[in-house]
Order: sequence, then structure tokens, then C-alpha cells
Amino acid sequence: MFDPHHRVLDRIVCECGGKTTREAIVIFQNTSLPFRKAKKLVTGCDRVCCRKALEKLFDMSFYGEFDLDEIERLLG
Repeated sequence: MFDPHHRVLDRIVCECGGKTTREAIVIFQNTSLPFRKAKKLVTGCDRVCCRKALEKLFDMSFYGEFDLDEIERLLG
């Protein structure tokens, strides 16, 4: 799992959707959709500005192991 108090959890993942990292994790954990469609649930767009961070977060959600420091680096 992950530290529920990590500072990156409250950061907005993509300005388009306005969702936080914490909300993205919940969405990814509760869907069986492939990444492309699950990403659209989080962002509501097809832009690539947040793709790397969301792709990594999607994979981490699938495997249940979270490296939030890496996500923070990817979000910039």
C-alpha cells in the first residue's frame, strides 16, 4: 500500500480533470478498463501532459505497490 499522508496524494494529476493523485488511485483500483479508457475517467481528455505519471500510477495500482516519490518526480 502507500503512506496515506504523502504530500503527492493531494496534488492535481491533470488540470483537465482536476482529480488528485489519491482520486486517480481509487479510480484505477475500481476499474477493469484498459489504461487508455481508465485515463479518460481521471482526466476527461486525450492530452499527453500527464500520461507518464498516470501510466505509472495505473501499473502501480494493478500490482498494489506504490512508489509515490516516483509519481511526484513524474508530475514535476
